[in-house]
Amino acid sequence: MNYHQPLPRPKVNGQVIDAHIHLLALRHAAGFFRVADHYGIDHFATMTPLEEALVLNRQWGHRVHFIAIPDWWDGSPWRIDNWLRRIEAFYNLGSRIAKFHASPQSIVRMGHRLDDPVFRPLFRELVARNMIIMTHIGDPDTWYHDKYTDHGKYATREEHFQMWENLLREYRGHPWQAAHMGGNPENLDRLQHLLNNYPDLVLDSSATRWMVREISARREAARAFFIRNQDRIIFGSDQVTGDDRNFDFLASRFWCHRKLWETAYIGTTPVVDPDVPRDQQPTLRGLALPDAVLQKLYHDNVVKLYRRVGVDLDRPLAATG
Repeated sequence: MNYHQPLPRPKVNGQVIDAHIHLLALRHAAGFFRVADHYGIDHFATMTPLEEALVLNRQWGHRVHFIAIPDWWDGSPWRIDNWLRRIEAFYNLGSRIAKFHASPQSIVRMGHRLDDPVFRPLFRELVARNMIIMTHIGDPDTWYHDKYTDHGKYATREEHFQMWENLLREYRGHPWQAAHMGGNPENLDRLQHLLNNYPDLVLDSSATRWMVREISARREAARAFFIRNQDRIIFGSDQVTGDDRNFDFLASRFWCHRKLWETAYIGTTPVVDPDVPRDQQPTLRGLALPDAVLQKLYHDNVVKLYRRVGVDLDRPLAATG
């Protein structure tokens, strides 16, 4: 597929904002933004390691908002203290959102559920600083039927979502971004329950292969869900940069998202899905969302979310380097 072919920008007034990426290093930035420009995507909320965020901010701070993240691999007994220091450092870079990764694998590695009292100092800090809480809860259904069948070790999806609802109730009134369509695009009824009961919750549409597979599999119901909840969903791609991820790799992900949300395309996806056998790869079925819904998905909803914490994404900082 020739990803360099010209294509029109999304039909959006204002910036197109991707609320969920992983721009991992300054050395990846120029190539990443070249792909983003080609696909008409202007501004990003990124999970960048603090050490790279410090230098990335000097040159590209006008195009990114940093999502505060811990040192994911810090296994020391002072992990919480280190996380608190990093929240402060990210806050000083302008960050007003912090991410908790609470997938089944992460819970096992941390040795604590996210609603465990050990994490209360982190939640109190975010509330005190008026920062958006962002979470990764759950994982694809395919993983629950493959990787997570040992319920004694990983628990069940129901237990994971009960953990999350415990926190949503406790921090009711505080803005909350749920990655990967709340971690359960396979169950739109569950997502509707969450949106109905927690008015401060927004879902992001991130993860290319997961969304292509599960949104396409229930195209009509998903389209109705997006239209019904058009004020509660924001765009995210979950792009992850890397030294070996060239223009075509990154472009293939943006291509899939734009086809999935904006068009009625039905056909092969260029991104191989490792969770599905090679001879059963999913068909991408675009939702062809109305222009008014795309305006909210790509721009209005995330701008409204960040304004709750004092950030105006319509007025990004000027380039500093």
